[in-house]
Amino acid sequence: MAIVQNRLLELLRDDLSNHVANALINVDGQLKPYPIFKTSISGMKVTKYIYLDDVQSQGQIQAASLVDSGGNALAVKPLSITKGDSGLLIAFEFEVKVEVGTS
Repeated sequence: MAIVQNRLLELLRDDLSNHVANALINVDGQLKPYPIFKTSISGMKVTKYIYLDDVQSQGQIQAASLVDSGGNALAVKPLSITKGDSGLLIAFEFEVKVEVGTS
């Protein structure tokens, strides 16, 4: 019998997703804010997408961060991408898993 029920995992997944307010992208050493382009939820996985269109943030993309409403970094993805005049989609994927100890 499973101790942790699916409903708890769903609540944790949704809570994780709801804490992400937007993204900060490090372009040529400068942080630029971007909205979350899309959120995908499948099972216990949450994927947050940030889209930089063909004219936004041309230069060296050094990192992407997901931040909460207070501007606190929740997840940071180091990158090394030279962005020219084509679009760029950055994805952060999280999977909720819970392990219960037997003590």
